[in-house]
Amino acid sequence: MAGTNPIATTPDEQFVVGESDMAFYSNYAGRCDCGAVLFCRSGRARATINQITCEIRRNTLFYILPGWMLLITECTGDFRVSFCAFSQELFSEAAFRLEPSFFRRLGSYPVYDPDRAVVRSIDAWFAMVSYTYADRNNIHRNTIMRNRLQNALLEIDDKWRRAPADRESRSLASSRQSELFQRFVVLVHEHVSCEREVAFYADRLCISARYLSTVVRASAHCSVKEFIDRAAVLEIKMLLRTTDFSVQEIAYRLRFPDQSYLGRYFKKHTGLSPTEFRSMPK
Repeated sequence: MAGTNPIATTPDEQFVVGESDMAFYSNYAGRCDCGAVLFCRSGRARATINQITCEIRRNTLFYILPGWMLLITECTGDFRVSFCAFSQELFSEAAFRLEPSFFRRLGSYPVYDPDRAVVRSIDAWFAMVSYTYADRNNIHRNTIMRNRLQNALLEIDDKWRRAPADRESRSLASSRQSELFQRFVVLVHEHVSCEREVAFYADRLCISARYLSTVVRASAHCSVKEFIDRAAVLEIKMLLRTTDFSVQEIAYRLRFPDQSYLGRYFKKHTGLSPTEFRSMPK
């Protein structure tokens, strides 16, 4: 973690617009209190957004919603993004027209690589939000921004709904697998702090553990346990980096049997003890 979080809002500043190298999240998994629309201007990086790992390159658009976790790794020296961060309150007002399926899909596919025509519209959108952000004396500033954010969300919803014919012609089985994976991702984000067994998630989805394995491997290219463990390790890292909780307290909060068990679990997946990780430069 380095410097100040660029995508942070305050009660008096409901949205923030700017450019950043996102160094704050470089090799640091942090939970975002606000949300953001981000557009890569140059360079490349790998982003892990709520356990979904994505390649970010020039003209990639990606989203962070309030409460999501973000980790940026493998950044090139010229990595820069334009961003518009927004408070949870502003987001709730902008998103009220969207169906739950939109957010499930966004959770599974938080990255969008637009074609050239859409890139031009994204450039225009960022120019508009930058103008609104700079116009601090505008009495309708927050309302205008809410409408601009709503437009961005509706546009991406439209692009998904008007997907190419090859996507629309997917088999019923593939569609069901996609929907199940989206539901699985949501469940992991909600329950990983206390549930890390495959059977729990299979039971909640009313499918067998074997079928859940098929679904997750097809979408995330890893096993169910690997997906769950990565989410749990991110939770541990976040608590080690952002709180003063002792390892014992973290073990209690995440329902590990004891401090020693958590230590072995964390070292197995990271190669470091919790204490070693916490003492690393931020």
